[in-house]
Amino acid sequence: MTAAVEFLNVSRHFGTVRAVDRVDLSIAEGSFFAMLGPSGSGKTTCLRLISGFEKPTAGTIRIFGEDMGEVPPNRRHVNTVFQDYALFPHMNVRDNVAYGLMVRGVDRRSRRDKAEEMLSLVKLDGFGDRKPAQLSGGQRQRVALARALVNEPRVLLLDEPLGALDLKLREAMQDELKALQRRLGITFVFVTHDQGEALSMADRVAVFNEGRIAQVGTPSEVYDRPATRFVADFVGSSNVLPPDLTRSFGGPECWASLRPEAIRFAPAAEARATGRVSALRYLGSGTRVALEAGGQEIAVLVPAGNPLPAVGDRAGLTWDSDALHLMEGA
Repeated sequence: MTAAVEFLNVSRHFGTVRAVDRVDLSIAEGSFFAMLGPSGSGKTTCLRLISGFEKPTAGTIRIFGEDMGEVPPNRRHVNTVFQDYALFPHMNVRDNVAYGLMVRGVDRRSRRDKAEEMLSLVKLDGFGDRKPAQLSGGQRQRVALARALVNEPRVLLLDEPLGALDLKLREAMQDELKALQRRLGITFVFVTHDQGEALSMADRVAVFNEGRIAQVGTPSEVYDRPATRFVADFVGSSNVLPPDLTRSFGGPECWASLRPEAIRFAPAAEARATGRVSALRYLGSGTRVALEAGGQEIAVLVPAGNPLPAVGDRAGLTWDSDALHLMEGA
């Protein structure tokens, strides 16, 4: 099957800044693909390279097998949803959605019908005559989504589209975006710095760091089997153990990742390690217990309702053997 998007040794440099550096990437058609990383890691630049708003310094980008080297943005089968919505304040919702069709010369009646169809798709029936200022943030984001979909792109690019929404609305929109992607069957490429968004929505995740991809995999692969110390530390919360501590915990002398939720308290006779409790942090669904062990802080996530040690207590720790994930050469 032809990939929806391919990067072949792609770089984008701005003077001495290597925003994207020798990236190889293949995004499957019909998938929900997340680009995850901190600010400045290169993920948004990659999105702009796909859309054609940036040109690579080196390398090749293909969309459905076609080299995009000389293809302008308006001739690519992609469209973008931005975090700031970028709606026209003087136009009503229907005309905002239909704008791309107007630029293409589609007649007024067809534009109106298609815009109403898209508004129905994003659950905004009856909102066509309103202005953007009369909508909530979530509603404006839906209008931006409808406007991006009206031209029937084969790849939809989403640049931090939920970043301006509050937590409850953001979680609701995550579910709606995923359901919409499944319904339409087109490729979504979603840029975010939010690990929870990437893990809960994407079929596959690329973790970016300093212009390069540190790891690509399914959400469970990236979370359970991080390839590097950066991935282990950035994706979720992990105890990243240096080689000497890994060895003292019963593993080989290499870097390792041990997730807080995989650790349990145990009697001294059954413990793999011991530590002194230095802090307790209540999280609602559980409590994060910090311990000093082997010269390093170790975090343990205790589910709500379970007994807790007190600050200053000495506690034994244990975990299943496969919970200690080794990162050779990381």
